[in-house]
Parts: sequence; structure tokens; C-alpha cells
Amino acid sequence: MAGCNICLDKSCDGEQQLPEVERFIISADSWNRDRAIVPCKVRFAFNNVVGDSFEMCTVQCLRYNVSVLKRSSKTFLKGDWSLFVDHHDLKSGDNVLMTEYNNQFFSGTSFTLRMSEITDDEMKRLLSIVKWSKRWTMTPLVHRLTTTDAERFALKLKKSLIDKLNLEPAVTIQFKVYGGEPCDGHDVRYKIMTDGRALCQWKEVVEDHGFAVGQLMVCAAVMYEDDLVVIVWKV
Repeated sequence: MAGCNICLDKSCDGEQQLPEVERFIISADSWNRDRAIVPCKVRFAFNNVVGDSFEMCTVQCLRYNVSVLKRSSKTFLKGDWSLFVDHHDLKSGDNVLMTEYNNQFFSGTSFTLRMSEITDDEMKRLLSIVKWSKRWTMTPLVHRLTTTDAERFALKLKKSLIDKLNLEPAVTIQFKVYGGEPCDGHDVRYKIMTDGRALCQWKEVVEDHGFAVGQLMVCAAVMYEDDLVVIVWKV
């Protein structure tokens, strides 16, 4: 099969005036490390909902700022596309499935608001951590520790996370800090604040594991020996 001479997709039947598209595949012939080409058959719908950039979040919970270059006959994806290829070790012959929701491509995680930008090295470590994602009971939270978290030992967990955990108003929850292998847990006292967040007094966790201001961490709830546990990774 010769394939389309514009987008290089062997299954492409040419540009179609589709009003919307839920998902599409960027075929192995339509991308390289520097850019990807949106298939002609979905280009009209894609161009209508995406501007000059969009945020792509992978099933491994990592986010990429992808720039969009719209030409008269082709639409290219560039920007962080090259990082996406590198981080996921894409090889010749690999296809990429894109799923569209409300003008964004996403799946996966929750990030703390107003958090400083994640560096390339942090992204690589984060990717190795989130390969655990199939074991997580709920959406993981990526958070950069503040002075309040690391020096005042008061970690405030988001209301959306607390609602999903269905925690009692005031009791303890077990934290486990991972460095590859399970470690002993810490029983952390918390209380639910008036704004719905949980204030966790986790001084022992900070001191035992050397958490510091600016440290990036991932926390997620898992079932561990029939108990709900908050697992924490240092990134």
C-alpha cells in the first residue's frame, strides 16, 4: 500500500470534512524525532479544536507542550514532541494513539497549581516512577514541596484528593516513602480543614527521608495489605 503522499499514512484516504474526531493514530510513517504529521483524514476536525499549541498528557501522566504548525496541506506537531519521543523511547515502526477531550489531549495525573516548571531531568525520573501507575488506586498528585511542607512539617493535601480518599475528619493515615523497594510506614496525623483540605503533620517523614523545599514528589493512594496507604516518591 503506497499511502498518502501528504501525511505519509498508509491508511489515509485524503482530507475529510469531519466535524469532530474522538481519537486517531499517528502512524509509524508519519513521525520522526523532530515532528509528527496529523493524518489528512482528521486534519479538518483537529485544526478546528486546536490552536497553535496544546498540552498533551500521556498515560504515564507526563505533560508536554506541543506546538502546532498549520500549513495549507499539512498540520505538523512540534515543540515538546521531540521530548515525548525521547522520554518514551519511540522506535521506527511505533504508532501513537491520540485521544481528544475538550480541546486537550490528556490522561492521568493531577499537578499542584502554581508549581514551578518541571525540569528535563525531573521529567525523566518522573517517567520511571509513574510506570507504577497501574497499581495506583487513584490519580497521582505531583507536588513541589514548599517552605510550609518541608520546614514547618505541615503538608496540605488537595480537597479533590481527600474527597476520593473519603477520610474521617481527624485520625491517622499511613505514608510510605519509596526508593524502589517498600519501606516501613509512618502513621501521620491529619485533620480536615474548613476548606476541605487535609493538614498532615508529617515531621517524621520529612526528617527521616531528607525532604527539602523545592523537592518534587509524587503521592498516590494504593491498597497495601488491605489498607489504604499514601505512597510517596521523591523525584
